[in-house]
Amino acid sequence: MPQLNFLRKITTIWHSLPIRYRGAIIIALPFSCLIFTLFASVWSKENSLAIYQRIDHTKTIILDSNRLLGILLDAETGSRGYAISQNKNFLEPYNQAIQKLPEILNHLEQNLSNQAQINRFKIIENLAQQNITILEQRIAEVDRKKQNNIPPSADILLYQGKDVMDNIRREINAFQEEELRQLDIYRQELDDISDKNNLVLWITLAISIASYIGTIYLFSKLDWQIAGQQLQLQGKKSLLKGIMENVVDGIITLDKQDKIDSFNQAAVTMFGYPSEEVIGEKINLLIPEINQTEKDQFTNTISATHQSLPMYMEGNRQVGANFPVEISISNLENGQGKMVIVRDITEQMQIREKLEANVQELSRLSLLLANTNQALTERNQELDNFAYIASHDLKAPLRGIRNLSQWLEEDIKDDLAPENQQQLELLRKRVYRMEALIDGLLEYSRVGRIEIAREKVDVNELLAEIIDSLNPPATFNIQISGEMPVFITKKLLLSQVFANLISNAIKHHPRNNGNISISVEDNGDFYKFAVADDGCGIDIQHQDRIFGIFQTLESRDKKENTGVGLSIVKKIIESEGCKIILDSELGKGATFRFTWLK
Repeated sequence: MPQLNFLRKITTIWHSLPIRYRGAIIIALPFSCLIFTLFASVWSKENSLAIYQRIDHTKTIILDSNRLLGILLDAETGSRGYAISQNKNFLEPYNQAIQKLPEILNHLEQNLSNQAQINRFKIIENLAQQNITILEQRIAEVDRKKQNNIPPSADILLYQGKDVMDNIRREINAFQEEELRQLDIYRQELDDISDKNNLVLWITLAISIASYIGTIYLFSKLDWQIAGQQLQLQGKKSLLKGIMENVVDGIITLDKQDKIDSFNQAAVTMFGYPSEEVIGEKINLLIPEINQTEKDQFTNTISATHQSLPMYMEGNRQVGANFPVEISISNLENGQGKMVIVRDITEQMQIREKLEANVQELSRLSLLLANTNQALTERNQELDNFAYIASHDLKAPLRGIRNLSQWLEEDIKDDLAPENQQQLELLRKRVYRMEALIDGLLEYSRVGRIEIAREKVDVNELLAEIIDSLNPPATFNIQISGEMPVFITKKLLLSQVFANLISNAIKHHPRNNGNISISVEDNGDFYKFAVADDGCGIDIQHQDRIFGIFQTLESRDKKENTGVGLSIVKKIIESEGCKIILDSELGKGATFRFTWLK
C-alpha cells in the first residue's frame, strides 16, 4: 500500500507539470544517460588503469623476489664449486651475485608498501645477509685449508648454509604467495569494474529506449492536447461573447491607437449610443473632459502598461444628463490594445449620500448617548452616596435602640418579668435583622455598577476561606468533589456567590449534621458549578419566588433571614452574562447550579 500511494503521488505530480516541462524531462533523459555513460566509461577506464598499474607493480615485486632467489642460488653454487674444486673460476657466479645483491634488495624494498610484506622482506633480507656471511666463511675456510695443504672435507658451515637457504626459500615462497593473492584481488576488482560498466551501459540503453518511446508518446499527446485546447478556445470565445453581451457592466475594447474597437450591449444601454456610431471614435466621446487634471489622469491611465486602479468620473449619455461612472482599464494580451470596464454608480452614489446622512445622525446620537451616560454616571454616584448616607443614618437609630434595650435590661434586670425579657430580646433581633436588611440592600444596589478587577483565583483555596469564615457546626459535612479550577476572574463576585449559597444551605438545614456537596464541570467557554444539600428541599411552586428580593419561605421569627442573599446571587451571576437554576424537590434537598465564564 505505501508503494501504491507513492506511485499515485508521483503520477499526480507528473500530470500537474506543464507539457513543456514534461517534454523537457523526457528529452533530457537520453542526454542524461549519455552523460552518465560517458562518466561511467571514464571512471571505468581510470580505475582499470590504476588496477593495471597495481598488477604490473605486483608482478615486478614477484620477478624481483625470483631474481633475489636466483642470485642467492648463484652465490651458493659458486661457493660450493670452489669448495669442491678449489678453482678460482668457480667463484665468478659468487662474485657477480655479491655485486647484484644490494641492488636487488634496495629495488625490492622501494617497491613494497604493504607493512606485512615489508616485515617479511626484512626477514628475507636478514637471512640473505646470514647466507652471504656463511658463504664468505666457507670460502675463507677453503683458502685456509688450501694454504696448509689440507684436503677438502665436509664442514658444519655447509649444513648451516643449507638451513639458511631453506628458510630463505620458505620466506620467499610465502612472500610470493601473498603477492599472488593480492594479484588475484586486483584481477577480481578489474572484472567487477568491467561487469559494472557493462551493467551501466545496458541500463542506460534501456532508459534511453524508454525515453525515446516516452518522447514519441508525449509529443503525440501534446498534439492531441493542442487540438483540444483549440476547441476549448473556440468555446471560450463564444462564451466570452455571450458574457460580454449579457454582463451588466459596459465593456469597451480599444485598439493600439486608443480608439474604440468593440462596444457591448450594456455599454449601448448605459451611454445610449449605437455601437456603429462609437466604433473607431476616441473614448473622449463617452467620457467628457471635465478639467485638465482629470484629462491628464485619464490619458496617463490609458497609456499605462499595467492595470489601472478604479477611477470615478462622469459619463456622457447621448440623450440626457451626465452620470457618475467607475472605470477600470487593463491591457489585453500581447499588447493588442486595452479593455475599459465602465460601471454606472448612480445608485451607489445615492446610497452613499444616504449613508453619509445616517453617519451624521449616528454622530449626533452618539454625542447624545455620551451625554446621557455621563448624566447616568453622575446619578449613579449620587445614588451610591445616598445609599451610603441612608445606610449610615438608618443604622444610627437602630444602634441606639439596641444599646438602649441592653441598658434598660441591665438597669431593671431584677424587676423585669421573663415575658418582658423575651420582648426585649425580640426587639434586639428585629434590630439585627433591620441592620442586615440595610446591608443587603446596599450590597444589592452596588451589584453590576462597580468595576471589579480580575485576578487569578484558586477555587479550592477560595472555598476553604469561605467555609472557614462561615464557621459551620462541627458535625456539618461540606465536601468539595473533584478538582476545582484555577483561572482569572472577579474573585470578589465569585466569593459572594459561593458564600451566599453555602450560608443559605447551612442556615436552612433542619439538622446540625447535614451534608453539602460542591462540584464543577468544564463546559468549554465556562465552568458549571453546583452547590447541593440534603435539607428539606423547596417545593416547585416556590422555586421562582426565592430569587426575588425580600422573599423567604420561613417566618423571619423562626429563621433570621433578610431575603436578600439569593437575589444578590442571581443579580451577580446575570450581570456576568451567566445563568443560575434550582433543582429541588420537597424533602430531597436542593441543588443550585450556576455557570461562570472562564
